[in-house]
Amino acid sequence: MTTWIAASRRSACHEFLTFHAGRNGQRWQCTARYKSSLSRQKDAQAYTAAKSSNGPRGDKLLQRDFFFDILSSSTTRRDAKQYLARFKSREKDLGKTSPPPKSHHGGQEDVSDTGVNLGGLYLPTRAAASSPTFTRSEKDIEVQRGFGEVHVALVSMRSPYLIEDDVLDGIALTLAQLVRLDMQIVLAIDCHEEISLSGDRSFKHVYQQQGERVVAAIERHNNAGARYVDSAMTIQDQGDRDESLAQVQGNVAVEIPKLILEPLKRGAIPVIPAIAHTSTFRASHVSAAEIMLALTRLLSDIATDAQKEAAIDASLDRIIMLEPMGGLPSEQREDRAHVFINLEQEYEDVAAELQDGHAAAPHAANLKLLRDCLMLLPPASSALLISPEEAASVSRSTKQPDAIGITTRRQKNPLIHNLLTNKPIISSSLPVARLPAVEIYSAVSTQASPTRSTLVKRGMPLTIIPDPRKQPWLPPKPGEKTISLDNHPNINLPRLVDLIEDSFRRPLDVRHYLQRIENRIAGVIIAGEYEGGAILTWEMPPNLSSQSSDPDEYDPSRLVPYLDKFAVLQKSQGSSGVADVVFQAMVRSCFPHGVCWRSRKTNPVNKWYFERSKGTWDLTDTQWTMFWTGDGVVESPERWQDYLEVCRSIPPSWDDNKAPD
Repeated sequence: MTTWIAASRRSACHEFLTFHAGRNGQRWQCTARYKSSLSRQKDAQAYTAAKSSNGPRGDKLLQRDFFFDILSSSTTRRDAKQYLARFKSREKDLGKTSPPPKSHHGGQEDVSDTGVNLGGLYLPTRAAASSPTFTRSEKDIEVQRGFGEVHVALVSMRSPYLIEDDVLDGIALTLAQLVRLDMQIVLAIDCHEEISLSGDRSFKHVYQQQGERVVAAIERHNNAGARYVDSAMTIQDQGDRDESLAQVQGNVAVEIPKLILEPLKRGAIPVIPAIAHTSTFRASHVSAAEIMLALTRLLSDIATDAQKEAAIDASLDRIIMLEPMGGLPSEQREDRAHVFINLEQEYEDVAAELQDGHAAAPHAANLKLLRDCLMLLPPASSALLISPEEAASVSRSTKQPDAIGITTRRQKNPLIHNLLTNKPIISSSLPVARLPAVEIYSAVSTQASPTRSTLVKRGMPLTIIPDPRKQPWLPPKPGEKTISLDNHPNINLPRLVDLIEDSFRRPLDVRHYLQRIENRIAGVIIAGEYEGGAILTWEMPPNLSSQSSDPDEYDPSRLVPYLDKFAVLQKSQGSSGVADVVFQAMVRSCFPHGVCWRSRKTNPVNKWYFERSKGTWDLTDTQWTMFWTGDGVVESPERWQDYLEVCRSIPPSWDDNKAPD
């Protein structure tokens, strides 16, 4: 799945990549190579010196480091296309009154006016000369700021006084990079702990001090700077509250939206303390959760009137919580961390797990806040819980232990990676044994065993038939009937067939398929509105059935758990995480002791399967590769032979006149 991008990264060590962008209405070009790993301080000093002495050449050096961060943060070409789609939609909305300028490379025309050239990063290096070039003029920038959709990330920073200066500087650098990637930032700070320890200092003084510190860090990296805004929020009277939103809104609302929205139009970052004013103009310290909910409502579709008044069309795409505790812990996973949470499926279970113990209370509060915020946003929005140290990490080459030997990897910044992919930096369905030992946290981190970041989405409901919590998936006894796809009340067979055909891009011979799996079905997994799914069966090894004179008499323990169909709609493949949700449910809830499946040797998805399986085996004289999960397959000759025979013998059920598999 990602072999192409890996190859392009290797070739980049020897060949040049050319990038184009626009700044202040002028075009510039820089040619770059992979640079050696340097510390952030040395990089900053070198670039500052270059910029002060060389002018535009210093800008080129800064842009070079920035683009290499992008290259190492996005993992697939599909992710890049999905990210760039927002610029295409913007151009369509704004309209073009003049043709694009000619490129300096072979007369090719530029295809976008985004100001950020990412297209060349995801094409083979030999095609760099003909890669798309993105430029924008001052007029384009003004149109974007005045009328184009502004993508926003709402960031909360808890206990900034605990964040060391160099970590805060790294966070400010990351936020500035997000702004340059067309993601504007609204930053809320929470100094509740410091206020409780401040003694004689007033809460306004505490927030002013930390707010100025945060603003100064941002202004070192963000061209448009930052603005401390402590007078935009108000505490609503009971009579002014919208009771339909009372449970998720709280008492705090944005009274003066322009104080927040106007800086966004200029690319500045408003820094908002947890301070709100009463109807008598008295400042009060309020909870950070109420501030976050009020800002979410302002930046969501609910507050279109306020956005129209400020002449801005904002879309809240991300919620980012910088938490000293990092992501959410998990006792169920081997790595003790929740990498991804699908709220529709997992909220109740995760919330119950986090209620145990006093230390888990802040985690439970964070989860509830994220759920309440995401309830107000479109399904595509997501939230990320992350430690300040991880958010401050930079992309650089590091020596890291791998499953085989010691290798050099490009460390990723999780926030930039999430912006480009809307996925966690580590796949939630990836077995712990396959996780690289990435040293994400800086040396100043005080946590000995920090929790990884957690991505949270509203997600999609997951239907598992039968429910393994009520009825474990066990092999059927001889003569026992299993569920049927064509007459089960909770299965829509036409939609399931459409899902399979769309995913495999082949028509299914439904009649033949239903006959083949009759009384073999172990269960069915359906994600969302048939966006993804899996059909799992109990298969009898051919060598076992040939030994029995009565086909209705067999040893149930010899039946092989088999993944017969694994399908995801083409439009849901990639950043939606549907495949991870389905696969995770299969191996953790349905078949925790193991399952096997096969895939054509030329299937591009095999890399994804390789990473998630316990083992693989090429079936000689066939076009198939066998995969399996669970322990003890190789160690048991009988089980091993059963798996081989089943994967060799499954007949195809396609109706496209192609040669048999």
